[in-house]
Parts: sequence; structure tokens; C-alpha cells
Amino acid sequence: MNNNNNFFNNSSYNSYSNQNTYTQGISFSSYIAKTYLWMFLGLGITFGLSFFMTLKSASVIDFITNNFELYLGGVIASLIFVVIIGFLVYKLPPLAAKIIFILYSADMGIILTPTLLLYEFGSVIGVFAATAGIYLVLALIGLTTQRDMSKLGSILGISLFGILIYSLISYFFIRTPLNNLIINIIVIVIFMGFTVFDNFKIKKEFTRLQYADSRLLEKASILSALSLYMDYINLFIRILAIFGKRRD
Repeated sequence: MNNNNNFFNNSSYNSYSNQNTYTQGISFSSYIAKTYLWMFLGLGITFGLSFFMTLKSASVIDFITNNFELYLGGVIASLIFVVIIGFLVYKLPPLAAKIIFILYSADMGIILTPTLLLYEFGSVIGVFAATAGIYLVLALIGLTTQRDMSKLGSILGISLFGILIYSLISYFFIRTPLNNLIINIIVIVIFMGFTVFDNFKIKKEFTRLQYADSRLLEKASILSALSLYMDYINLFIRILAIFGKRRD
């Protein structure tokens, strides 16, 4: 579980807007459409690759046995991507940010495959559709609200860190179905909040950067898409864990 919310607060990002090349401004509808197209591309790559790999494996054990090097490489790569996204991506040009986003989406497809193999295909599709419906409502709230939600990000970040610590402790000391259910529900609530907040943040950043350097606005769109993508993935995984029908 992670959510990328550090980019817009970085001093390098802010200083980038002081350059001399400016756009003549684009509409918010065009900007949000571009951002969501990148998000959809990421989800398409992730789930397309993951579904393809599930067709070639009968079970989780079968997948791990036949693709151990690939899966291990994917896990290691995901850790590298977390470092790049968290600390280095704001220093990269827009093209590099796009490539990282695409590669990360593909890597997530590999990592997600064992999870999908635990559940029936129809159940996975149903949860995916349900997640999409919930996400749409939350996104609309974030994009249309007139309330200032600037403080919500810090609250959600602290909450996410807290539940991560509790999850680690629970793994060793409180491994019960009820406790797992409680953790999943809390994580769902947190990422529902992140979905609202990240969409609100897109609107806020667009207002600030509408006439800024075009490369800066383009990078902001990619990184916003990454945040939205991670919100959806985390919501999907936790909803699937609660409502997904496991294979016999």
C-alpha cells in the first residue's frame, strides 16, 4: 500500500514553475481528461497483463513455481519504483515520468497475478466493476466539492502509516479472520478518503499551474494519474479480499 503525495510539495517542483516558458492555458476538462486517460492506461496494462498471466496458471502455486524468477524480479522492481517515485521522479523530464509510470503498471500486473488467482474470474470482474462505481462517485465528490480539503492528506497519511504498523504486528500476533476484516475495512475507508483528496488536489494544482511551464503541467498530470491509479488498485485489492469468491 502506498500513495504518492510528496511531489506537489517538493521545493524542486515549486522552483520549476519559475522558468520562463509558459503555456497559454488549457481547460480543466482537457487536463482532467488527459490525467484520467493515463490512469486508465495504467490500469489497462496492469489488469491486462495480470489476466493474461492467470490464463497460463492453474493456481498460485503453479504460477510461483513456473514464474519464480519473474515474480521475484517484479517484487524487487516494485521496491525500486517506490524509491524512484517517492524521491527522484520530480527531478525527471515528463517523458521519463511516463516511462516509469508504464513500467510500474506492468510490474504491478506481475505482482497482482497471484492475488487474482485466489479468486474466481467472475468474482474478480464483479469486484472490479464495483470498485469502478465506488471510485467514480468518490472522484466526482473530490472534483466538485467547494470545501478546502488540504488538511485531509496529512490525516490520511498518518492513518495509513498507523494501519500499516498495526498490520505488521497483527501478522505475527493477531492472525484472525475478524482482525483481517477490520484491517481491510479501515484500509478501504482510508483509500476512499485518498480518492476524494487526490481528485480535489488535481483541481487545486491545476488552478495554480494552469499558466505555468507546459512541461511542469504535463508532469503534474502524469503524477496525478499515478496517485489515482494507486488509489484504485488499493481499493480493488481490499474490496476483493472482503467480497471476492475464492476458488475451490
